[in-house]
Amino acid sequence: MFRSRINHLLRAYPSLNLRIEVNKDQHQALALLPGLRYDDISYTGQPDLHRLKNIIGRVEHAALYDNNLSFLDYKNLCKKGIGSYHKGLVMEIRRHFYETTTPKSPIQVSLRLTGMMDTMYTIRSSATFGGRQKASIVMKSCNTLVHRESGLTEQIPDWWRTKFLRLLPEVPDNYRPIQPPDAIGKTFSHHVVVTLRDTDTSGRTRHASYIRYFLDNISIAANRSFYSNLTNMLQDYYVMRISAVHFAPSLWGDSLVVETFQDPVDQLKLHCFVSKEGTIKWYGCLEYYEIMYEPELEPPAFLLSYPSTSEK
Repeated sequence: MFRSRINHLLRAYPSLNLRIEVNKDQHQALALLPGLRYDDISYTGQPDLHRLKNIIGRVEHAALYDNNLSFLDYKNLCKKGIGSYHKGLVMEIRRHFYETTTPKSPIQVSLRLTGMMDTMYTIRSSATFGGRQKASIVMKSCNTLVHRESGLTEQIPDWWRTKFLRLLPEVPDNYRPIQPPDAIGKTFSHHVVVTLRDTDTSGRTRHASYIRYFLDNISIAANRSFYSNLTNMLQDYYVMRISAVHFAPSLWGDSLVVETFQDPVDQLKLHCFVSKEGTIKWYGCLEYYEIMYEPELEPPAFLLSYPSTSEK
């Protein structure tokens, strides 16, 4: 079951000799992937954000079960009957990400343990595209330790805390869960059914799948002119940040209601609740960049002025 996370990456990129390196202290990891495929690009020419979240999440899980050294010594946690699930995340997309031609290659994903609490730990993931030196996507994710059989929350073991506490940054980057707004405006809703591909190996719906439900809802609502200040051409807006938190798991086959609405104060901020039979399972918040503009692209090769032979 655990090898499936690595096999998923190998099947997705069959031409790649997958490379995941975990440092000897096991609190950092680095993975190299090829560029985004055309399937990862939407009809608007922008990368699908839920696919990007999926790629980064798959790398994180594959590193946890690396053959040589497991990231965060996760294999020893599993041997003691302890697992984890993805509680929440904050995913920031830098503006320069939209200024790079897609598909991009290669992709470099780095992972680092940055925070530790009683039952949770925080991982900072950075994704660099196209050989750039500056990370284009930075994601802070929180994982909660649970007992594998009972599913109850587990305290971080003393031996695990002792091993990694000294390796944390001087100022630990602990996770602070995003809070849903108190005021809820008029919502736009539709129903979805959780399919097998939307779940992880434990049968829980993944954050990437919830983000897809969120984005699909936004596109349908915008096409029906539901948002007063946003046109139906949402591809002209660039996503700045996505924040999300799990309240309770949903499983394969569940029928869910996805509801989105605009923030009453910031009209470039959209909120989403995903619920089952009236119980909220997931909450997400999406923020757009304030200035809408076409990204500055590099000129095509035939427009570049090359020095003539006489000028050399």
